[in-house]
Amino acid sequence: MSKFQITLIGRPNVGKSTLFNRLVKEQKAVVAKIPGVTRDYQVEKVHWKKFGFDLVDTSGFEMGKKDFLSTEVQKQYETVLNASDGFIFMCDGQTALTQLDQELLSKIRHQNKPIIFTVNKVDTRYFKEHEKEYSEFLNQPFIPMAAEKNEGMHRLLNTIEKSFALPQEEKKKYHREIRVALMGRPNVGKSTLMNCLLGQDRMIVSPIAGTTRDTIDESVEVDHQRYVFIDTAGLRKKSKVHEKVEKLSTLKAIETLDQADVLLLVLDALEGPREQDQKIVSLAWDRGVGVVILINKWDLLPEEKKTNLYWQRQIGHAFRHFDKIPFIFVSGKDRRNIQDIFKLALQMKLFSEQVIDGNKLKENFQMWVGKTPHPRVARFGYRNQMRFFDIRQSHNAPPKFEVHVNMPQGIAKAYDRYLKNQIRQTHGYWGIPVEIHYKKK
Repeated sequence: MSKFQITLIGRPNVGKSTLFNRLVKEQKAVVAKIPGVTRDYQVEKVHWKKFGFDLVDTSGFEMGKKDFLSTEVQKQYETVLNASDGFIFMCDGQTALTQLDQELLSKIRHQNKPIIFTVNKVDTRYFKEHEKEYSEFLNQPFIPMAAEKNEGMHRLLNTIEKSFALPQEEKKKYHREIRVALMGRPNVGKSTLMNCLLGQDRMIVSPIAGTTRDTIDESVEVDHQRYVFIDTAGLRKKSKVHEKVEKLSTLKAIETLDQADVLLLVLDALEGPREQDQKIVSLAWDRGVGVVILINKWDLLPEEKKTNLYWQRQIGHAFRHFDKIPFIFVSGKDRRNIQDIFKLALQMKLFSEQVIDGNKLKENFQMWVGKTPHPRVARFGYRNQMRFFDIRQSHNAPPKFEVHVNMPQGIAKAYDRYLKNQIRQTHGYWGIPVEIHYKKK
């Protein structure tokens, strides 16, 4: 984390997420004109000239509701306020000021921390007709903005720099950064596991499927190793995606895999794997991302299902198109095997990055094709012998190999899988997609 943490405050739908995305220069928060759409808070670094700070995008906070979700939001809201060094308070320039604006402003003023006042959507007719009301309400100079049009950004950043006098951020060095995508169907326990991994009440934990909507990145250091965990709010089946915001979150979840080194796929032990889980793994393998399956809620299973053999069969059948994906039993409730998740993520990263000794690889390759020859290939009315010449590793993370043969178009799918299994078994690529490209020689 940077030295300073500045939090965006404002009632729902005033433009906090749009401003957040503008400042971090990419679409991190889900933006849709639906009050309360950003249910969790996000933290991203912002760099301006020679200083930097952590910017927090809070969830749309509606005071006065008594439902469970609102109670949890309020608890987290208080936590964020206490942890912040200052605030950007935002009003909506195209609608009338409300009691909620007053309550939120009063709440952060009681923190006795620096506040930068902004009014968004000042390009509207309403603001031009009621500008005096905002000046009287805030009783402080404010920065007029139009976040969607990127107007007012430089003035805001210069004001932040002047207000906080930020020193140059000290950069902490890590041997490597492991980016881990935490994914799964809604309500399988991802948020609870994330809280265990991070050691804090970071996500909103609720039995309501779809509670966690945003893709949220958090880093943690374990044994001098930095892990960046990404909770992607679950991929829903297309038939269940109705709201615009859920469609946006699904797209963001898929995009997350392009940034990940390892996928932790969370399964509900009581439900087992489903078709959607297979699709998630397929998306990961298409992008060269290694997969570990976390069987969550282990503590709720009957004793007869708490065996490795039972789950080897379940996982083996459901993911039969993928070769022996490793799995681990976990429980977010009692923190079972939580530390082992870090070890597995590191192990998968290291195996994926390995560069195999060329001579040893060729030696093993000749042994594999000699032990189990490729079946003859029908060609021009004859059954021809497939001849293998050599192999080389062309890429790592993910591992890719080139094999030179006399008839690359004739390679049988079963034999391709055989060679991949031999490579995987010999060099520890369990759960890691292996590619072989056959070239003519």
